[in-house]
Amino acid sequence: MEPIDRHALRRALLDSQPWLAATDAGPRAVSAGLCDRCDEEPRLLPTCGPAAFQALCRRCAEEVGDEGWCEGHRAQGRAARQWAARLPDRWADAVVLWWVSTGELRVDTVGLPDPEGFSPGVRVALGASA
Repeated sequence: MEPIDRHALRRALLDSQPWLAATDAGPRAVSAGLCDRCDEEPRLLPTCGPAAFQALCRRCAEEVGDEGWCEGHRAQGRAARQWAARLPDRWADAVVLWWVSTGELRVDTVGLPDPEGFSPGVRVALGASA
């Protein structure tokens, strides 16, 4: 596999996964890492509630519900969970690739997801054949 072209990867991800451009939710809204609750899937949604989690994955945010957000931000939390529910099945792989493209995660510290099923631009940026 060729070296990853991070700038090309970022452009290709934004072209094929426009939801990655969001700044209120998604990988731009949280620091890179795994969910504070399950420690299994990437962080996706920032929280501010009594549950004391800083950022949750899609599944945990749904399970925690309104308790993940303070009373003043519960409507925003519901909107964030609805946004997350509409993400593609491979949202977690796209989040990891986003963090690799921005340099928040180093390739040698994460297992890269299989590029199959991603756009040709993403596959080429990852050094795989289109």
